[in-house]
Amino acid sequence: MHQTIDSIARVLTFITQTFDKIGAWVVLPAISVVMMTDVILRYVFHTPFIWGLEFGEWMLLFIFVAAIPECTRRNGHIRMELLYGVMPPLFRKVITVLYAILAGGLFWLITEVEYEEFDFSFGLGRVTEYLELPVWLHHAAMVVMGVIVMAFFVIRAVGVIVDHDPYPEVERDPADLED
Repeated sequence: MHQTIDSIARVLTFITQTFDKIGAWVVLPAISVVMMTDVILRYVFHTPFIWGLEFGEWMLLFIFVAAIPECTRRNGHIRMELLYGVMPPLFRKVITVLYAILAGGLFWLITEVEYEEFDFSFGLGRVTEYLELPVWLHHAAMVVMGVIVMAFFVIRAVGVIVDHDPYPEVERDPADLED
C-alpha cells in the first residue's frame, strides 16, 4: 500500500511541478511582454493589440490552473495555524481527513460542472473572439486541474489514515507565528 501511495504521489508531484514551472517561467513572462508591449503601442502609437487582453485572460487562467494543484500538494490551503498547531496529533489527522473529503467533494462539483461546459463548448465548436482559441480548452484545463486536485485529496486522506502521508506537513512552532 505504501509503495502505491508513494508511486502515485511521485507522478502527481512531477505533473504539478512541471505545470507550475511552465506557468512561472514561460507563461508569466509572456504575459508581461505582451502587456507591456500593448501598453506602449496603445499610449505611444495609438495602435494596441486587439487580442492583448484576451491573451492575458487566458494565460492568467493557465497560471491559476497550474498553481492550484501545486498549492494543494504543498499544504498551501487556508487554515487557522495557531489553533491547528496546538492540536493533538490524532485530532490533526481527523481534521486533515475531513478537510480532504470536503475539499475533494467541492472539486468534484467544480469538475462535474466544467465537464458539462466542456462537452457543450466542444459540441458547438465555440472559439474566443480575437485569438479564436477553442473555448472547450478552458473547460478541459479546469477538468484536468480538478482531477489532479481530487487525486491529491484522496492520496492525502488515505495516507493519513494508513499513517503514511506522502505529503507530510512541515512542523512549525506556534511561537514562530506570533508577531
